[in-house]
Amino acid sequence: MAKILGKATESGVRLSGPTRRKPRQQRAHLSSEALQEAFVRVLMDKGYAKATIREIAAVAGVGIGTFYDYVANKDALAALTIHMHVKQLAIAMAACAERHRGVPTQVLAAALIDDQVDRILSDIPRWAELFVLERQVSSRTAYSKHYEQFVSLWQQALASASDAMPVALQPLKARMIHAIVYGWMTQSLITQGPAVDGEALGDEVKAAVSAYLRGG
Repeated sequence: MAKILGKATESGVRLSGPTRRKPRQQRAHLSSEALQEAFVRVLMDKGYAKATIREIAAVAGVGIGTFYDYVANKDALAALTIHMHVKQLAIAMAACAERHRGVPTQVLAAALIDDQVDRILSDIPRWAELFVLERQVSSRTAYSKHYEQFVSLWQQALASASDAMPVALQPLKARMIHAIVYGWMTQSLITQGPAVDGEALGDEVKAAVSAYLRGG
């Protein structure tokens, strides 16, 4: 598990304690995924403080020993789970940006926002819990690394637009757009949870970014 957990550290999630084993086979990969999914289920049912390693392992269908083969403790599993969810979101965003290369900036931004919003709102309870947990287990440095990853994705996307803005403006525009999208999404889910109006939220975020881009 050292390799995967190491990636989690590089992308901005703080880990606790040493890792035990690096999974090399499909069975090991499936066990890791099972532990992550079990962790989310227990997290949503009982909250982080009351989630126990014994229960997580039981829900995953593995023994306690297997749990410690892959992660050192509950904090390490939380870090890995957050990392993998964020990683998949980033991969999807990059793919969406690639599909929309060469379109006008406004069209590109709307497509990227729709993609992110749809993925997060497809499972609001899960993302709401993970957004809250991220603030508990991530240091400032860790949080910043995740943040900068998405700023970089936005900057690359803006550079690919048919009416790309001057290069000097792209870093600032990318940072502001991500602040609008990420801030609006996370704060809405953290404060409102499943009660949030997903469709209205998506429309508000797109309108805000569109107005910002029109402002020059």
